[in-house]
This record gives sequence, structure tokens and C-alpha cells, in this order.
Amino acid sequence: MTFFYNRIPVQEIRPNWTTRVSTSFVDDDTANRIFSIPLSESGSEDILVWKYEGLGKYFVRSGYRVLITECLQSNLHQSTSGADYKGFYTNLWASNIPGKIKIHVWRLFNNLVPHYGNLTCRKLSVETVCPLCQEELENSEHLLWSCGILQCVWSLLHITLPSFDVALDFKNRFVSTYLAGDDRQRRLISISLWCLWFHRNNLVHERVKFSMSKVLGFIRGYDQDLGLMHKNLCPSSSLGKELWRPPDADVIKINFDASYVQEKKLAVTVALARDCRGEVVEANTYLLEDVGDAFVAEARACERALLLARMMGFRRLLVEGDSLSVIKYVQKKGVDRSVLRPITFHIQRLHLLFDEVTYSFVPRTVNNAAHVLALEGRRRRVCGNWADGVPESVRLAVKKDWLLWSQRMLWRARLADIGCRRGAAAGS
Repeated sequence: MTFFYNRIPVQEIRPNWTTRVSTSFVDDDTANRIFSIPLSESGSEDILVWKYEGLGKYFVRSGYRVLITECLQSNLHQSTSGADYKGFYTNLWASNIPGKIKIHVWRLFNNLVPHYGNLTCRKLSVETVCPLCQEELENSEHLLWSCGILQCVWSLLHITLPSFDVALDFKNRFVSTYLAGDDRQRRLISISLWCLWFHRNNLVHERVKFSMSKVLGFIRGYDQDLGLMHKNLCPSSSLGKELWRPPDADVIKINFDASYVQEKKLAVTVALARDCRGEVVEANTYLLEDVGDAFVAEARACERALLLARMMGFRRLLVEGDSLSVIKYVQKKGVDRSVLRPITFHIQRLHLLFDEVTYSFVPRTVNNAAHVLALEGRRRRVCGNWADGVPESVRLAVKKDWLLWSQRMLWRARLADIGCRRGAAAGS
């Protein structure tokens, strides 16, 4: 196998941007941020872009939102215990509950709901006591953990509370309780928080009397409905799942992906080309330094896919990736004002060199072979052309893609044959 060690720092793309010159004017951190700016290889004109808006234009509301978000993140950074909070967020967003409930739990956890405590701080309310228990100040700690009504609901729902260190604050106690339970207990915890907030608002704004029996009945019924819905809608086989599918006979499909190391601002981009038989015709990993974020890394991966196709002389392409934002920006008509503009501009210029290029977003499971190759490139810290033989893990992923597609085609053929036989029998 031949490797081409083509690690390219941004400084080498524009030789006049040197570390020596930059660090003589700014500190190291600012210099590193400068070097992380994605640069175009096609000479596009510079424009002013506000990166926090999809349109690239500045709005006062956007600036206010950025300030609030940065303040929130700063507070979270100072008060969280990273690994536990990450596990909580991962399980929350993956849970089998509606998005509105997930968002409410997230907002409550981050003190972003208009309870009396927040309203009083903004001089929008004179009330401070929780309207449900009528005992304590209503704030995020109270609503998330210490409210007597909440604790009573959890007890009646048989929510198991683990033992705690007395030094733990309410957030860590809540996270420990959430992570200690199974999927159903986590679902009940989330539904109960959302349901109590709903009934609290009805009590405050509509003067609807609070009823513990109605709350418990609603939570149990809602949980049961979600369980039945999930059971009935989840496919029992791979027939309903989206799979990797081979391209047409005269088309090359290139799956791109990127593996990003935030601490080192290092990205490994991948372009994996396959033909109509599902065989690898070209595979390439590329190591890039001074990459600003994972968003830029995915865009660079898409760019490398077209550069690989140009080098190999492919004429008709189907380019697939699991970054929906990158696919949208590449397909966007008109002026792109995103931070990816230098890259998307170059991609659109490269697009003109082919007879046909189609871009498609696919889930991570469909893009698995490219993802595995990205992990291999990151682990080995090398870049190069893998045409002489992709790693065994990638070969198995490619083989699995083809087998799953072949099995689906076989089942479809059998179903079509059964349908024809039944139709013939009915006609006779």
C-alpha cells in the first residue's frame, strides 16, 4: 500500500499568512483562530458575514441571542461535571418522547423557563412562591427537584431515587436519578416535569384547580400511548430502513465524511468511491490541520470528494454525506453568506468540470463505510490513496452495505412474484 503524506496546514495554502507575521501582531490564540478560517482555492471575493444567522446578515435579536447563549454556556462550564451532563443530554435527546417534552426538560435544566424566580428577577412578577405546593420559592431547583408535589408524583410513579452524596447540588442529584433509571423511568421523569408545568400554568393563568389524580392518570396514559406507538411504528426488519444503494451503471457514488479532533483542530476527511456493483474503485483519506470546527471539516470532505473524482477522471457523480447542513449549502442557489462560503464556492466551481453531479443527504448508518474509513485514517494519522486495499474494517462495512441491499432486492423480487401469482390465480 502506498501512502501520500499530504497534511496541509492552512498556512501553506496562503504562503503570505505565516505564523511569524501573525504572532508578531496578535497572541497565539488569536493567531490560531486566524489560521482556522477556511480559505477558498478559487479566488472568491470577500464579503462580510454574520455567522450566527443562516442568511449571513446581522440582526439585533441575533446578537442578543448570541450573548445570552455565551453567558449560559459560561455558567454551565463553571458549574457542570462534564461526563455526567453529557450522558444526560445524550439520553434525553435519544429518548422516545415528543420533541416538545425534551425541549421543556432541557430549558428547565438550564433555567430557561419563565417561572416566578426568573420573572421576579426581571421585575415582571411580584409572586415568588410555587403555586403548586405553596411552600417554597419557585425556581429551577424547585421545579426540577425539591418541589413537594413533584416528589410525591415520583413516589406514586415508583421512580427510584439513588443514594446521594450530601454535597451534590440539585442538578447532579437530578442527573443521577435520571441516569440510574431504565428507559421507562427516564420517560416518566420527563413527562412528569412537562405535565406539572402544564398544570401549573393552567392553575396560574386559567384558575383550573390542581388535581393529583388527574396528573397521575395523564402521565400514565401518555406513557402507555408512547410505548404502544413506538412498538407499532418500529419496523421489525430492515425492510423499512434506509440503506446504501448502488448507483447507475455509468455513475460513480462517492460517500464523504470527516473525523474531527477539536482539541488539536485536526480533521481527517474521507472520500470513498464505489461503482454499480458496490465495489470500491477509489478511497482516499486526507489530513487537514487548523480546521475551525466539525462543520468546516465536513465541507472540506465534500470538497475532497470532488477533487478525487476529478483526479480519477469520473464524469457522472452521486455525492453522499451525513451532514445535512453542508449538503444544503452546496445546493443553495444565490450568494452563500455562511462561514463555509469559500469552500462551497470552490465546490461549485469544481462542479462545472463534470457532466453531472448530484448531492444527497443520508443518515449516518447509510454512510457507515466512509465513517469507518475516517476513524481508520484518524487512528493511523496518515493520509493517502487506499486503492491497493482498504482496511479490513472498511472492507467489511462495504460488504455489509452490498449484502443488505441485495437482500432487500431479493425480498422485493419475491414479493413481486407472489403478487403476480395471486393476480394470475384471481384472473383464472
